Amino acid sequence: MKISVALCTFNGEKFLRKQLDSILDQTLKVDEIVVCDDCSSDSTLTILEDYKKNNPDVFQIYQNEINLKSNKNFEKAIALCSGDYIFLSDQDDIWKNDKVEKTLAVFNQNPKAEGVFSNAVLINEEGNLIYEDISLWDSFSFYESKMNKPIDLFDFLISNGNFLTGATLCIKKEVKGFCFPFQTSKSFLHDEWLASILSKNKTLHYTTEKLHFYRLHDAQQLGIGDIKNLSDGNIKLIREQELVLKIKKPKSFKDYKFLTNRYFSRYERYKSLNDQNTDTPIILELMNRVIEYYTKFDLEMKKKHPIRYFFRRRKDKKKGKRQIDI
Repeated sequence: MKISVALCTFNGEKFLRKQLDSILDQTLKVDEIVVCDDCSSDSTLTILEDYKKNNPDVFQIYQNEINLKSNKNFEKAIALCSGDYIFLSDQDDIWKNDKVEKTLAVFNQNPKAEGVFSNAVLINEEGNLIYEDISLWDSFSFYESKMNKPIDLFDFLISNGNFLTGATLCIKKEVKGFCFPFQTSKSFLHDEWLASILSKNKTLHYTTEKLHFYRLHDAQQLGIGDIKNLSDGNIKLIREQELVLKIKKPKSFKDYKFLTNRYFSRYERYKSLNDQNTDTPIILELMNRVIEYYTKFDLEMKKKHPIRYFFRRRKDKKKGKRQIDI
């Protein structure tokens, strides 16, 4: 068994050493670290060369001729990995020393798994804990403990949005056979692409353990959503979360309005993505599924709140809003 790490760097001198140290200090050692540097102008490459001198059999360093950006750079790094298991890694996090061991344990417990992701602790620029009670999953409303099991991750992705951070993901080498090329955009990143494919195939698994420290800082290329809105006292937010997680069924006109607005917004997103990547099966599947949900709740709204529905539809048609032929 060979374990690879696909690490992408870009001007990462500030935090890179701590991340590299944490990857090298695993209870189950990694065999190779494939680094694709995206035209760094700081001392990132010098740091990498220092580590390569001390670990010549582990490090492979590639310098991009042009700046590929995160999506394509991760595609390149993953493609260059030769391991049976490939861990994706950002340049500014810190792995717990049993991350590799505990992730591979999930694969061993689930022989059909092709990808495994974990939760993470949120830390600040200095490496200190930011929140006692908010994790990386919470920032994406992936409230695993509240959801019915087994979780349909593909359905959750459609309803809620992406829940998978690439830095927490490990994939089997077989995934390389069907995940390239990444069909991505500025708003649809490599981690959501992989989450879509693997969750649709029902081969994406997870561990609830927080296996690394996810750093939030001003200079990071990719981050997380606005976590300031996470509040147990926000009744409106709680109600919306319960609807999305299917813990509660919609009743009021506001409930249906929220859901139809949500699914129409997701339809527009997937339609835009499909226009850029014409007739990609997984993107078409995502788009068609949100249309199904939009249609379902739109018809229920019409049945249960006919008068308010009539005026809403008339207003929408006049303004050209939420127009899907159903």
